[in-house]
Amino acid sequence: MKKTEFPPNSGPAGLPARGINNRAAELEPPVRRGCCSHKVVVFGFNTFITAAEPRGIKPSTRINSPPARMAHNVTRLHGALFLIFFGPLILSGCQNPEPADIVKGYVNPAALDTGLPVIKIDTRDNQQITSKEIYIEADVEITDPVNADNNLQAETEIRGRGNTTWGYLKKPYRLKFFDKQSLFGLEKAKSWVLLANYLDPTLIMTSIAFELGRIFGLPYSNHYNHVEVILNGVYEGSYVLTEQVQAGKGRVDIDEDEGFLVELDTYYDEEPKFKTNRYELPVMIKSPEYSENSSAPEYDFVKKAINDLEELLYADSFPNNNYRDLIDINAFVDFLIINEIVANGELIHPKSTYMYKDKGSAKIGMGPLWDFDWAFGYTDDRNIYFIDPEKRNQIHPFFKRFFDDPAFRELYKERWNSHYTEVAGMESFIGNMATRLDKSQKANYAVWKWYTRVNYTSEITKMKAYWHTRVAYLNTEINALNLP
Repeated sequence: MKKTEFPPNSGPAGLPARGINNRAAELEPPVRRGCCSHKVVVFGFNTFITAAEPRGIKPSTRINSPPARMAHNVTRLHGALFLIFFGPLILSGCQNPEPADIVKGYVNPAALDTGLPVIKIDTRDNQQITSKEIYIEADVEITDPVNADNNLQAETEIRGRGNTTWGYLKKPYRLKFFDKQSLFGLEKAKSWVLLANYLDPTLIMTSIAFELGRIFGLPYSNHYNHVEVILNGVYEGSYVLTEQVQAGKGRVDIDEDEGFLVELDTYYDEEPKFKTNRYELPVMIKSPEYSENSSAPEYDFVKKAINDLEELLYADSFPNNNYRDLIDINAFVDFLIINEIVANGELIHPKSTYMYKDKGSAKIGMGPLWDFDWAFGYTDDRNIYFIDPEKRNQIHPFFKRFFDDPAFRELYKERWNSHYTEVAGMESFIGNMATRLDKSQKANYAVWKWYTRVNYTSEITKMKAYWHTRVAYLNTEINALNLP
């Protein structure tokens, strides 16, 4: 396998190598973004932003240096807005803004020593990974400094993954091995995911949600393995390796022909798919995999099962119409509690929300848990977390309907109280994870330099305070049987 080689004691483009011991970073040329889908071009200090005004993007007043008054020219061309100014600009008004003042740094992989497992991926001929659809071949090597049983060398395929997250600078990936592999002692499978946690300043939000899934015993909850990723000889940062959400042994363990796994997601961009009759839920069928023809009769049983549940929820006779016979009510309750604890904003759409059913008379369940970039009090207009801990979670009317059932609210209260001590005790989990990831976060943020926001110790402190306040607030709300 051809590997990326650099001169001795150097990084890419001959930059001096560096470790993670707080020495000044040697930086690659600046990489700056203002918004997920709008181009920002940097020429020294003069920045030109195009096509901003027609898309509703407005320059904010949070300009770091020099001050905003140094902006000196605004002009129009063919309906686009051009701003020429000195210093970085942060844009607002985009659905998924990126901090505008990110500079990508460099960490010497040879100096990397964080105590976490290292996953080295070398693509054939150092090909860049530019697609979410097209796999390219690669060699992968896993080295675990704590447990050599986890070490692995194998051939794989790799591609990009994610919706919004694929547009960020730090990319998430999907691995697909040629043969099933057991990674970190988990059930053998071909497909695995590397989550970049790019927006998450703590790097542990997903791990917290998955840990809550374990505490509540939510079926098919994912595992989390924090790792370092080196791609074609370049350190890409701290990642979480976890299972691909799919039907199969060790995943969502249902019959792959007569059961179903679906994703509710307003992106609604993958076939086969359908909209439900009453709540117009955007349903994308992940399993079974008969064809991409949404009208294929093999998928009729999936549509019928979900629409039958909707009809009972929508009916005037609800909740006294045996709707509970169709669902695993504990799975529904636990899924909604966990998402409320972490204030996951995806359930209002919904996005990245999974539902499953095994064959025959099995009941519909919710899960696995997924996607927590817009959780923990995230505010997209300011791109920060840990805001408004004393606020109930906003959820889609489909989910809100369950709370019109007094028995559902009582079970919600019961399940909350049965796990309250463990949930409150997650502050210790947060502290322990932060300690474990201390060296990793230093390396990660030496590469992904979020100058305007990330002080890791401060972010962990804010997360603990948010958690403490939120758990106390929810304990009062839920025990009072208040509606979300």
